[in-house]
Amino acid sequence: MTQAASTVVDDNISIRGAVKIYGSGPTQQVALNGIDVEIPRGRFVSLIGPSGCGKSTLLRLIAGLETADQGEASVFGVTSEAACAAKMIGLVPQAPALLPWLSVLQNVSLPGRVNRGADRRRKRIGGHQEKAAPDMTELLRMVGLGDAMDKLPAQLSGGMQQRAAIVRAFGVQPDVLLMDEPFSALDEFTREAIQGQLLDIWDEQNTTVVFVTHSVTEAVRLSDTVLVMSARPGRITASVDIELERPRSQAMLGTPEFHHFEDLIRGHLQSAWHEGPLTTSAA
Repeated sequence: MTQAASTVVDDNISIRGAVKIYGSGPTQQVALNGIDVEIPRGRFVSLIGPSGCGKSTLLRLIAGLETADQGEASVFGVTSEAACAAKMIGLVPQAPALLPWLSVLQNVSLPGRVNRGADRRRKRIGGHQEKAAPDMTELLRMVGLGDAMDKLPAQLSGGMQQRAAIVRAFGVQPDVLLMDEPFSALDEFTREAIQGQLLDIWDEQNTTVVFVTHSVTEAVRLSDTVLVMSARPGRITASVDIELERPRSQAMLGTPEFHHFEDLIRGHLQSAWHEGPLTTSAA
């Protein structure tokens, strides 16, 4: 009697030897050069580096919105394109991009009601953990939008619109949530408040998050791991594991332990203008 071979589930976002080039000839620009990344399921990973180093390009590669000129990208064992088609990937851009004619509740509920075929495709992909449909009104209350559910986007502040965009992305219960500097246009107080709310939802849903930021403090507060990228052509030059206990309150930002990781990442950023081998840092 022959025993069936067990199915091996790839539980990582994997980028292997990725190169991305824009243009040709004298105007050619190498955005990414030899990117190798493994992000385990359930981790919160931030990308930080100089402007123009390819952070957003790498995010779009994971999302299947860009194709590598060399190398490959996969999400939990399937191509980025297949993961996107199965609604495994959610994206929160810098601008909320809410539909102006729909209420807040209608905006955040819409993705869960469209493309039902994607739900069936996702169930067939190994490792996917099916959960009960989220209560969108409860998610809105969690981020302080309980009294704004029936309002139109134009009636909300910028911070409130961005909270709605985050709830919308979490509403489809993506296996991976990609966030491209979502808080860059917000004031510091609003930014810190939404960071805490983001961590609350992430902790509850156990989604894998890849987060682009220019803020060292933001990266340290949110992340399990911070990946530092070099100036163009973009490469990952350091990986820093943030060994701080969770939950991470605002009060933690002033502790010596927190400052230690800020200083560590700033040191890596100083040398990120010069390409070098990947280094792994911890406490």
